[in-house]
Amino acid sequence: MISVESILQFTNIPSEAPEWSSSGKIELENLLVQYNPTLPMVLKGITCTFPGEKKIRVVGRTGSGKSTLIQALFRVVEPSGGRVLIAGVDISKIGLQDLRSRLSIIPQDPMLFQGTVRTNPDPLEQHSDQEIRELKISYVYVKL
Repeated sequence: MISVESILQFTNIPSEAPEWSSSGKIELENLLVQYNPTLPMVLKGITCTFPGEKKIRVVGRTGSGKSTLIQALFRVVEPSGGRVLIAGVDISKIGLQDLRSRLSIIPQDPMLFQGTVRTNPDPLEQHSDQEIRELKISYVYVKL
């Protein structure tokens, strides 16, 4: 009987939103994040805009909220208030697959990746070799 109840619960989960635009501008509007309602806010009302089609580097002291900001962008942790817009779309309204397949992280700790030099920048193999060669890298530095 529990199996049937589980299936019924899964069939009632609302569908994720469709794909979204590719302009890429990221806007944080009064973003508030806390990990637990009994704990203090980790991100306290951050408002800023990152231009589209740019590589963004987030830097700051230990405990400044860098990892929390990234977790909020990927919706690993949901905001307690405010919102995050990418290409004008509130990320809380789109599917996790659509969101996470369009963002990538380069961790601050050096690490070795499995695979080839070709597969690391495009692990889902969605781009041609020519597109990979033509990648333009620019950085916007954000100090928290």
